[in-house]
Amino acid sequence: MVRTITRRRLLAGGAVVAAGVAASACGRLPAPGPASVQTVRVLTGAGFQGREAPLLVARAQGWFRDEGLAVEVLPGKGSGENLKLLAAGQVDVATLDVNAAMIEASAPGGIRDFRLTSVLHQRNLACFVALASSGIRTPGDLAGRRLSYLPGGINHVLFPTYAQLAGFDPSGVQWVGNPVPAQHAALLAEGRVDAISQFVPAVESVRSVAKQDLSVLPFADWIGDLHGSAMAVSTATATNLAAVVRRFNRALLRGLDYCMSHPDQAGKAYASQPETQGQQAHLATAELTALRGYVTPAEGRLGHFDEARVARNIAILHGAGAIPVGLVPSDIIAPDLVP
Repeated sequence: MVRTITRRRLLAGGAVVAAGVAASACGRLPAPGPASVQTVRVLTGAGFQGREAPLLVARAQGWFRDEGLAVEVLPGKGSGENLKLLAAGQVDVATLDVNAAMIEASAPGGIRDFRLTSVLHQRNLACFVALASSGIRTPGDLAGRRLSYLPGGINHVLFPTYAQLAGFDPSGVQWVGNPVPAQHAALLAEGRVDAISQFVPAVESVRSVAKQDLSVLPFADWIGDLHGSAMAVSTATATNLAAVVRRFNRALLRGLDYCMSHPDQAGKAYASQPETQGQQAHLATAELTALRGYVTPAEGRLGHFDEARVARNIAILHGAGAIPVGLVPSDIIAPDLVP
């Protein structure tokens, strides 16, 4: 059963795509000219939250400008909607959950016109957060409960796989949709849901709203070797504007590295941006600090995919019945676009 607390439903996917096609001339990256400044429109994963700081920090520090890029950062709407907007040409780069992208690319009639380039999170961040007083302690305690979800978000997309591996029946869950990520904590605090879809690093932000002890159920406890978010471009952009994509990724990864090395300064820089007015720097800092274990690879370089791990990610989703056989890493990633 799915309920929504919004007065207006999200735009239907077909309408989004149709509108995007009409506007595609505006959404595509222009061909670079001599010493030209490229305008790049980028979607965050979902709204503006502390974990999105690398984009805004790289812009604030002038690292995109150093690469000849003028970057406009737009609030994302979850992987599903982000991918539709990218495919429609309304944006140039989109933040996607790697698993949601794999599931979409493997679906009959799914969107395949994209490539993942730099990876932001080497481990998946998804979790459910409940009040400790709710009695929810294990994934099985979610059965039959009211859970919030972001339409198109990875918690909802990956939930059947999570439930299967954690050993409970997901069919009785009552879903409460809300497209505004920052509002989910209030749903929990007000008792309108039993648990909310969230990401592990944001737990302190939830606690600041709920003002109670929390119970946190990370997906990674049951689905161990899945990636988190990555940056995606269209296949046409990957092919025709590879140099621009590499410049973008070089600046972005400077921002990611800075956020991991200097979370206090990064949190302040993030909270000072026009898009994030009203957000508290210390909560952004807490989220960035909590991200470290999810961003830093066990081996290899920051922001780079390991093709063998991508293959394992695919195998886990296939083994759980989330995708059919056939997808291979080269169908979905373009590691050569990360300098």
